[in-house]
Amino acid sequence: MSVEMARNWFLLTSKPHKDEVAEFQLRNQGYEVYRPLAKRLRTQRGKVITKIESLFPRYMFIHLDDGVNDNWAPIRSTTGISSFVRFGTEAARVPDALVTALKEQETLFGERAIDLDRYHSGDKVIIAEGPFRGLEAIFQKYDGEERVIVLLEILHKQTKLALNPGHLYAA
Repeated sequence: MSVEMARNWFLLTSKPHKDEVAEFQLRNQGYEVYRPLAKRLRTQRGKVITKIESLFPRYMFIHLDDGVNDNWAPIRSTTGISSFVRFGTEAARVPDALVTALKEQETLFGERAIDLDRYHSGDKVIIAEGPFRGLEAIFQKYDGEERVIVLLEILHKQTKLALNPGHLYAA
C-alpha cells in the first residue's frame, strides 16, 4: 500500500480564539491543514464590518498517515492546539468525501463565502422559491443550520413558516 493511500483526515480542536494561530503554526511545521472559512457580519466600534472566520470555531482538519511517515507528537504541543477529537482511544477520522465537499462549497461561494448572520429578527425578506414565491415576510430567527423562521401574513393573520435560508433575499 502506498503512503498516499494510507493518509486520512483527522479532526483537531484548538484553544478558544486560536484557530488562525493553530492553523498557521501547523502549516509552518509542514502539515496539510484545512480550516473551512465563512463570512460573518460583525459590529465593531458601531460599524458593521465583514469578517472572515472559521466555519466551525475551534475545529480544523489535518491530513496525516497512521504514524508511519508523519510524526504526530509535535501536533499536541503546537501553539493554539488543544487536542485531537477522539472516539474512545482512536483519533476521529473524517471521510475524504466530507472534506472535499466542504472545499468545493467554499470555492463555489468564493468571495461571498457563507454569511451566517445575513438576516436579523424583524428584517423584511422576500421568499424566492416555493408556493409563497414573491411574497414579503418578516425574518424571525435561524432554526438550526438548514432552516429559518419567518412570519408571513396569510388571510390577515401572521403565520410562522420554516424555510431554507437560501430561499430568501432581502426586501
